[in-house]
Formats: sequence, C-alpha cells, structure tokens
Amino acid sequence: MDSGETFQGVDITLNVKNYANSPVVLGYYFNGQMLVKDTVVTNETGTAKLQKEESYPEGIYVIYFPDKGYFDIMLANDQSFSLSCDTLPKMVERVKVTGSRPLANFINYQNYLNKKQTLYKELSDKYKIASTDDEKNSIKALFEQTHNEVKSYNEKVIAQNTDNFLSVFLTALKEIEIPDFAAQLGLQPSDSIVQVKRYYYNRTHYFDYMPLNDDRMLRTPFFLSKITKYIDEIVPQHPDTVAKEAINIIEKARGNEESFRFLVQHFYNKANNSKIMGMDAVLVAIAEKYYLSGEASWAEEKFINDLKESVSKLKYTLIGRKAMDLSMVSATGEWFRLSEVYAPYTILVFWEPSCGHCKEEIPQLKKEVWDKYAKDGIKIFAVYCQVEPKEWTDFIAEHQLEEWINVYDPYGRSNFRTYYNIKSTPQIFILDKDKNIIAKRIGVDQIGGFLDYMMKGGQSL
Repeated sequence: MDSGETFQGVDITLNVKNYANSPVVLGYYFNGQMLVKDTVVTNETGTAKLQKEESYPEGIYVIYFPDKGYFDIMLANDQSFSLSCDTLPKMVERVKVTGSRPLANFINYQNYLNKKQTLYKELSDKYKIASTDDEKNSIKALFEQTHNEVKSYNEKVIAQNTDNFLSVFLTALKEIEIPDFAAQLGLQPSDSIVQVKRYYYNRTHYFDYMPLNDDRMLRTPFFLSKITKYIDEIVPQHPDTVAKEAINIIEKARGNEESFRFLVQHFYNKANNSKIMGMDAVLVAIAEKYYLSGEASWAEEKFINDLKESVSKLKYTLIGRKAMDLSMVSATGEWFRLSEVYAPYTILVFWEPSCGHCKEEIPQLKKEVWDKYAKDGIKIFAVYCQVEPKEWTDFIAEHQLEEWINVYDPYGRSNFRTYYNIKSTPQIFILDKDKNIIAKRIGVDQIGGFLDYMMKGGQSL
C-alpha cells in the first residue's frame, strides 16, 4: 500500500514459477545469525501466502528456498505486498514487487549494487594485469568514478525513502569520511601524527550513522559485526577501556527497550565468555551498572543473586588490584605472609598433588620458570588447597620444590578460596613487587614470555 492508511498485519503473497508444493522459509537476521521466522508451502501453482494479524518487527528478512537459494527483503511498516519471480537462480534480479514501494526500492538497490560490484571486480582484474602507468591510472579513474556514482545513488535512495526504514538502513551503511589531516598539517599521510588523528577521528565518529537506539537495526546482517569490529579491533584491549566503550554503546541505546536489553546481554555474555586475561573486569562493570543496580528488569532473581555472589569474588582478583593478603603455615610449622614476600615478581599458585593437571604443571613450573628465573629474584608462593599434609610433602620432596614457599591453611582461617575464587586447580597469579595482580589464570607455558616482557620494561594490562 503506497497511499492511504497503512495495512496493519501481514499479508504477503509469493509466487515462484515451477516451485509447486515446496517449502518457503521466512528468515531474519539477529545476533549474527539467520533465524527462522515462519515457514509456508507453495500450492500446485507455486503460490504461498503469509497472513498474520500483527506485523513482523521491521528489519532485513530472508526469503529462503531450501537447497535452491535465497534473497533478502526489507520489511518496513507496510507488510501487505506480493512477490513473484519466474526462476530461482538469480532470483533477486528477476523478482517483481507489487504493493510495497520501500521493498521495491530495496530490491532495486540490491540489483544496482550487484552490477557495480561486478564492475569493481572487472576493474580489479584489469588493474592486476595492467602493464603501464597510463593503464593503471585510467583504471584508478574508473574506480573513483564508479565509487562516486554509487555514493550519489545511495544518497538519492536515502532522500527518496525518508518515510521508511530503507533510509535508516542505507544511512547506517555509510562509511565515516575522515578529514585530510595530512593536507591540513602539511605532512605526509604516513606521518605518525596524521595516523593518530585519523585513528581518533574514526573512533570518535564510528557510530555517527548508526542509530543504536533503533531496534530495527538489530534485524540487519551487519549490526553486530560493526559493534564487534569496534570493540575488538579499534578499541585498545585494556579491560577498563573496553568496559568504558561497551557502556558508552549501551547508553546510546537508552530509550529503546529491545536495543538496550540486547546490548546489555551481548556485552555481559561477551565478557563472561572471553578468553582474554583481565576481561572479567568488563563483566564486573556491566554487572554492577545494569544487573546489580536493578536496571536489567528482565533478569530473574536467582540469576541476580548468583551474579552478585560471583561479582563479589571476582572483584578481589581484578588485574591491577592489590592481592588479598594470606597468612599460612608450612608443613614444618613456620608461618608466612604473602605481603611480606619481597621479590620483583611473586608467582602465587594454588594446587593439589591429587589433581591431574597439577601433576603435570607443577613440575613444569619448576623446570620452565623457577629453574630459569630464580636468579632474577622471583619467588613462588605455593598454596596447597587441602589439609592432609603427607601427600603434599611427598610431592614436594619427589619434585624438589623445597626452595618454594610451600604453605597451607589447615585451620581454614585465610578465606583463600573466596579471595581467589578457587574452583579448580592449578590457579596461577603473578604479582608485582607491590603485590598488585598483573596476570592471572595464566598457563605455565606463558609465564616465561610474560616475565621476559615485564623485565624488559613492558606494561601489564
């Protein structure tokens, strides 16, 4: 419907020649995946109908023919239309739209872009075999001309569709135009000052064209990838910086419940599943600001209670925090305090001789770390996590670990399991001279490289 009152609900007719009595899937893009929304079966003439009382949420959807191919469509505010095509191969080039101007414009846009991409490929192939500078310059000029044509076409389509989602979608696809800082400063483009200015301009303006508070963007194929690229490739991978930028993105979604919820959950899950050391600080930041503050109204009470307990433990071992002090006793009755260990680096390890991984990694820790770095003044504060000493002392003697500070807590007074969140062993933390945590849950095979880096003046997270 292009005039009058917009149809409320779904009334989509699809007709495909020579595709009788076969399934058609309506899918949609969400969270980096293509998900199924509805399935219908064509009749003997190749016609299928999708009819609903309520409209589908707006966004980019997929018409999928199992084992035959698919093409993208845009569902805007008017979802009463018909689609027809006379062949499945190259269907987007042959599909005809009746009843939806935004969808017809979207199909035309795809076809235009496909033709230009074919031209780009042809030009690229010609450039590879060009033998003279004149030929190369001529091809470069055609590249530039084609680029300007595409840019002009995009702006035209955006202007013609300000009343529907297509304008928002195409605007979000626009690339940030970075000023010519080299010309402004009279420097070469490769100059470090120019590169820094370009980097910060791109970082500052990265989301200028993408409305993060528009839930329609969630149902597009590039929404999540754009956010992931920003966080993983553009933002420095320091936990505090990542947490700050993740929260900035979430805050831009305020006012739209669906977008806000998606981004809170996305960044929480990303931090929770991260294998990068120190990113639990991002989890803590997201948890405290949104979940534990009561803003995540969708979260169940049990989840919140469990998260509260987990965060309280994680906060003790965040990178950069001073390690909680431990006062423990050796097998011979001598008491040691972690805070009184004087060393440029202290390796704090929690282990058990009955643990399969410990049986491999503790001797490896001696061979690859202690034997190589003891001369540099490092200390190993090794905590036995059980209370029966015989197996422990036998292992120490067998593997010649007597030079370590070997301690345990037979009276259960140190609260080490809570302070260091010990759920499994071995667990290894590296502390600097002031007993700040600079690395944690690090493999023995990584410790040597980390110590070498730090001893040469490197900076921890």
